[in-house]
Amino acid sequence: MSIEKTENTLVIVDYCRNCAKHLIPHAKFCDSCGAKIIKNRITARNLLEDFNDRFLSIDGAFPKTFIALFKKPEDVIGGYINGVRKKYISAFGYFALSLSIAGIYVFIIREYFMDSLFENIAFPEKQNKVKLDFIKKITLNINEYQALFSIISIPFLALISRIVFWNYKQFNYLEHMVIYLYAFSHINLTFYILVILTIWSTSLYTFFSFVGMIGYMFYLCYVLKRLYRLSFYNLILKTSLFALIGILLILLLFIAVIVMTKIGMFDELLKSIKTA
Repeated sequence: MSIEKTENTLVIVDYCRNCAKHLIPHAKFCDSCGAKIIKNRITARNLLEDFNDRFLSIDGAFPKTFIALFKKPEDVIGGYINGVRKKYISAFGYFALSLSIAGIYVFIIREYFMDSLFENIAFPEKQNKVKLDFIKKITLNINEYQALFSIISIPFLALISRIVFWNYKQFNYLEHMVIYLYAFSHINLTFYILVILTIWSTSLYTFFSFVGMIGYMFYLCYVLKRLYRLSFYNLILKTSLFALIGILLILLLFIAVIVMTKIGMFDELLKSIKTA
């Protein structure tokens, strides 16, 4: 059975469009798959509502998650690991939100502020334009590949963390990934919001860029301390071990990159950067 489509509503059917199961009359959700029954045609309002429900959850989950990750990160992260799903935004939802804000940041930088951010950098007269253009290209490429860097770095950080906390059986490797999905997303989200709000000032932008790098390290220590209930001594010990293992792995990666560069694996990439 179906009712004809009107200007503001879809054709009303007696089955779920997601799983094709029969619906009871006036159902708002499918009893089989749980999907919401959509009756109205797409409008600007319900598009924004859908975006909010899936990513921002401005009705409560986003501000609650954002504040709690500062005040009680163990409640958000530990809760998600232990099965809490409705109280806060999920780990991947929060990560997706941080990538969305990162995309807005890159767009604003590229379209409106790239020249003004570098206008105070001084080089010798003859080399000024060439060096400045090269720095702009490198900066833009780093910002544009930030999302890829985030995706790659989280499994890497989770692996180091699992090694560092080998004597703690509280979290497995995938649960460590959840920790870094939240932590990485939260500090990135905070950083991007701050730089977007202060990008009009080169000095403030530089300050928050510097603070963001240090802030990530301190926030990560704070999260691990709360999750594992570490003493100050154990926190210093684990942080030092984390840094040592991280440096060793980065050195190995650096050596691998040098070798790959020597054999010409990055020739096309370098050419594209120079000619962009």
